[in-house]
Amino acid sequence: MRVLYLTEEAISFSDAMVRGGAIHVRNVVTGLRDRGHDVTLVDWNDAPERPFQLSVSPRTRFVDGPLRTLGHAVRVGDRRNVDVIVSKTRKTYLPGLFAARRLGVPHVVHVGSSLDPPVEGLTGRLDLASFGARLRAPHDGYFVVCAHIGDQLRERGVAPDRIFDVRNAVDVDRFHPDRVPTPLADRFRDPLPSDDGLVVGYVGGLQPYKGLDDLADALDRTERDWHLLVAGDGPERDRLDARVGEQATFLGSVPYEQIPALYHEFDAFALPSHTEGLPRVVLEAQATATPVVATRVGGVPEVIEDGETGLLCDPHDPKGLADALDRLAADAGERDRLERQGRAAVETEFSWPALYERYERYLRQVIE
Repeated sequence: MRVLYLTEEAISFSDAMVRGGAIHVRNVVTGLRDRGHDVTLVDWNDAPERPFQLSVSPRTRFVDGPLRTLGHAVRVGDRRNVDVIVSKTRKTYLPGLFAARRLGVPHVVHVGSSLDPPVEGLTGRLDLASFGARLRAPHDGYFVVCAHIGDQLRERGVAPDRIFDVRNAVDVDRFHPDRVPTPLADRFRDPLPSDDGLVVGYVGGLQPYKGLDDLADALDRTERDWHLLVAGDGPERDRLDARVGEQATFLGSVPYEQIPALYHEFDAFALPSHTEGLPRVVLEAQATATPVVATRVGGVPEVIEDGETGLLCDPHDPKGLADALDRLAADAGERDRLERQGRAAVETEFSWPALYERYERYLRQVIE
């Protein structure tokens, strides 16, 4: 297949990336190319690194970026005689669609986040409305990362035969229970807690919808001594730091190559989010055999079977979180079982080769 892949993110093939969306693009493009497909990437990037990476360099993200993407996609798609255009990010949805119609090929959008996240203020509401309007355009295929997002699209009138669940993926060799590809650097190891309490880890952005206040309340309710280890940054950091105090270590943004080693420092991984798509951090924790406590939101219950491959509680429920953490802390046998079964679950369904196979199969269906 000849595939034109569009994204507004700057993709690096040589440096470590932190954002899950950018990692997804890099892996899908290289994975499909390794399987014999002619994939061309158009990203928003001042310093492209590969011959198949034909980037644009917008002056602004809101008008100039989409217009440059449209023109470039038409030129590149015509020159390479592409079979399909895939648009990964919101600002490429409409340029990709218009380019596909101009070239007479099908257009696929990738939808990786919930369609009804909590929003604040006029800007948030306008952004969500814009997202919905872009999705209502007549795309030929919708690649979603979980059945929950597929259900949301159906509720908004998208035909079921246009929705394809490609799921998400994790590198099960890099994220492994018995080995660490890159040791944790001293600047991250030195601040780690030295006491014997339960080390609860969190990896991700520090945003209100991530539910970290609920986690702090839950930890205050637990029966064990604990320490919260946070990898990530965001607008909530200073407030959360003041809220938790010396019982937490905030590492800031951690390079992606360091993340596998970091999971090995956790006794449990917590994701107390109020909304999600299918978060890769859950897959990463499970792949390293780190027991997971998470909320029943988005596609999380599609990855975690409560009591079998992890523990689930309701969102906005600090007591439920506390009970789950106490359950893990009190029973080493329970932890071991969840660790083993969590790892086994991601090895088969959520590896990158499994995702590439789904991409190939569904792209062929859209093209045919």
